[in-house]
Formats: sequence, structure tokens, C-alpha cells
Amino acid sequence: GIKKGDIVTICLPNTLEGVVSCFAINKLGAVVNFIHPASSENEIKDAVNEMDSKVLIVIDTNYLKVENIISQTKLKKVILVSIATYMPVLNKIVYNFHNKVTLKLAKTKKYLIWQDFASASDKIYLKGYKADTDSNDPAIILNSGGTTGLPKGVVLSNGNLLSFVEAATRGQEYLQPGDTCLALMPIFHGFGIVHSILFPLCRGMNVILRPKFDVREYCKMVIKYKPQILMGVPTLFESLISEWKNKKVKLDFIKCVLVGGDTLKMSLRNQINEFLKENGANIEVCTGYGLSEAVCGVALGDPRNIKGEAIGYPLPGIYVGIFDKSDKELPYGEEGEICVCGPTVMLGYYNNEKETNIALHVHKDGNVWLHTGDLGMMDEEGFLTYTNRLKRMIISSGYNVYPNRIEKLLESHPAVMLCSVVGVPHKRKMEVPKAYVVLNEDYKRGELILLELKKLCHKNLPKYAWPTDIEIMDKLPTTKVGKVDFKKLQEKGIEDQKED
Repeated sequence: GIKKGDIVTICLPNTLEGVVSCFAINKLGAVVNFIHPASSENEIKDAVNEMDSKVLIVIDTNYLKVENIISQTKLKKVILVSIATYMPVLNKIVYNFHNKVTLKLAKTKKYLIWQDFASASDKIYLKGYKADTDSNDPAIILNSGGTTGLPKGVVLSNGNLLSFVEAATRGQEYLQPGDTCLALMPIFHGFGIVHSILFPLCRGMNVILRPKFDVREYCKMVIKYKPQILMGVPTLFESLISEWKNKKVKLDFIKCVLVGGDTLKMSLRNQINEFLKENGANIEVCTGYGLSEAVCGVALGDPRNIKGEAIGYPLPGIYVGIFDKSDKELPYGEEGEICVCGPTVMLGYYNNEKETNIALHVHKDGNVWLHTGDLGMMDEEGFLTYTNRLKRMIISSGYNVYPNRIEKLLESHPAVMLCSVVGVPHKRKMEVPKAYVVLNEDYKRGELILLELKKLCHKNLPKYAWPTDIEIMDKLPTTKVGKVDFKKLQEKGIEDQKED
């Protein structure tokens, strides 16, 4: 009963059923709405109701969540995908023995197990069907915080997705049909569904799906399948290096290690490069910059042409400019807001004209430019460098304080592996920076290290940018897709202030 323009919600990890469903829904001319499989029952309810979805495809471990809210939705059918399909044999037997879902399903006709759904379609679906769609029709909706940090649905068209595939194909010509990509980034994320699944499939590559990240299993898969392409957020590669520390592995089959989704600190980049070199991979890690509002990647590094801390070049056919607050383009080398123009820029935010108008501006050249909310600069060779997030900028006593600059300085100390700086409230200065650091294994936390880090800041930063506090942590909190969770750090800073 799904027809052109309907929105089907998918709440799955990286599974074959999720990818198949995505293509099937698109062939019907319908729209895929991706949500995180770890969503709460209210988040599932809100997502389904906002999109007016009649069908939900969901992992079976979320059955009880759906059962609790289904009466508050217009859902006509819920298709349950069993997580047991992807378990080792013994785990599968134990899971199925304890799983009571099928017994509860007998009470209602609204639920279908995926296998029953697929076999029933073989009997009912007798002729081919393809909707009359074009490049401007919406294809998928991705959830994003956007430039204002509020959750929104990014509507991407068929043309947006295929334009990215074409741009990435030309920008990554060293990747060839027959290569293999180990896809760990989640399908509800543009980096996951488009760059690590859609792009390689369209290029005739192999895709290995991994539903859940487990560093030991991931390492085993790298050795077993010898993928040419590894993509992920910085924390993934940090875990990989830690797991393989003091172990010799042969990685000469790797063509591309692409890090995106979050800022790759220079200290971690150097560690990854050293690790690759020691294990026979004759490449350097390359970075990507992008956002859901432009499908995913806007600029990518090339493992054969790395330049300092720069991300890389804008992808072919995608225009990137650096603009000031009045939408005036700035010259090379000057910092301003990164703006994007081209065929990968979203149609807009779903049912949110106000936020769409904040993000999309028509400039004097007559083109629509996406304002990313990120600060950066471009050099005369076309290399783009990301410097900071506009909304992360801290205003202390009227001065602009850029967290990224403090982070970079603290990470230059040999004791510091990772650092994140957030703004916390202050009675007189409005906001002040607070730094959270993770130390390298060879260093022990203590007052001596803190004193050294404070001296480093006092020597190299103006007084208004000195962190009022530096706290050592075992690890930094991360979001569902592995990015550093600045909101949690900010909340922690506020709570710590109350206790003091």
C-alpha cells in the first residue's frame, strides 16, 4: 500500500534488511525516514507521527517500545527485523529461546516478522513496479542538529544522492570496482548510508555491513576480509590503535582510511599515520568535511596528497566559499563561515520553513548557498581547513574564544591524547572556557600535569582565553554516532560549578 510521496520510517542498525528496504522504498517513489535504533519509545513515536508514517521497519529488540506507543500513531504495519540473524549460532539459539516477541505477535495483525513479510510478498507481488520519479523528488530524510543545534529532518532528493555519488567517484578515482568497504558508520547517518554504502555499491564495490561496533570483532573483520576502504569517526580509529597496540598486523591492502563525522585532532592523526606505516599501509589517513544538509562529504582529502591540517579539496561539482556575516565572500587565507553551493545541497528541512531559511541563502550571484555554521578558511591551492564551529564559539567578557585553538594547544603537550573545550556560565564574564583532557597511557594524572598544562595556556593564549579549569578524564563522552558530546561536557561543567 505504500505509494509515491509516502514516508516509511526505518529504525535499524547496519543490516541487509535496512539497505534492501531503502532501495525498495525509493523504487516506489516513497521516502525513507531514518532514525537511530537506540531511540527511546517517545522518540520513535514522535518520528513516526511527524512524518505521518504508516509503516515502520524496526529491529525486534525495540518491539516493546513500539507496542507501548503504537496506539498513539497511525501505523498500519510494523515489520520486525530479527537481530538473531546476525548472531553466531550459539548466541542465536539462546536469543530465540528467550525471545517472547513471536508469542505476543499472535495477538495483533499489525506486526510482521521480516521473513514472513518477504515470503508473503513473493505470492502477492506479481509484476514489476516503478514510480515515475525525477531528480527533484525527495528520497531520504536524515536527522540533524543543523546550524542552530535543534533536531530537524534534512530532506535529500534523488538528485542530491546521485550527485554525491558522481562527485565522490571523480574525487576518489583511486578506488575501483571490486574494492571492499567495511561499513561501520550507521545507516541513519549520511556518512553511513551514502558514502560507505550507496557510493561503493554504485561503483561496483563490495560492502561489508557491521551492525554493531565491537573493537575486537572489527579488528578480526579487517584481517579476515582485507577491505581496501576503512571509514569512521576519530574514536573508531582511536579504539583500533589501542586494540592493536604492540601487535604487528599486515595492512598493505588498505587504499583509503577516511575519517569524518568529527574533527580529527592532529595528535590522533599522527598516531594513525604512524600505525599505518608500521603495519605496511603505504598511505596517510585522509579527512573529510561535510554535513547532512549537503548529503555528507563536501571536501575530502586524498591519501596521495596531504597538506598539513587541511581537510582537502572540495569534491568535483561542489562549490565551497568562505563568507562573512553579510554574505560577502572573503579572500584566501581569511577565516569566515564555510558555505556550500551545488547539486548536493538539501531541498530543506521537513515542514520547517523558518530553519530552512536560516540555513539556505540566495547570494548576490543568484545561487542558493548552504550556511554550515562552521568556521574555516581556504588557501590559494583550494585546500579547505576547518577551524571551529560557530555555535561552539565562547564569548567571554565580549571577546571571541575559539575552543578549537585551545584544544590544539593542549594536544601539543606530549601527555595529552585528546582534549575538548566547552563554555560554562560565569557571573561576570558571561561564559568561560573549561578544558577536558584524556592523557596518553604513559602519563599519570596529577597536579604536576595540570600545572604544566596551565602554564602552556598562560604562555601561548591571551588571558581571556585561559581555561578556568582543566579536568582529566578517562575518556570523553560521545554521541550515538561517535562524535564528542559537547552538550554532555557542558552539562557536566555546569553541575560541577553548582557543587563548588
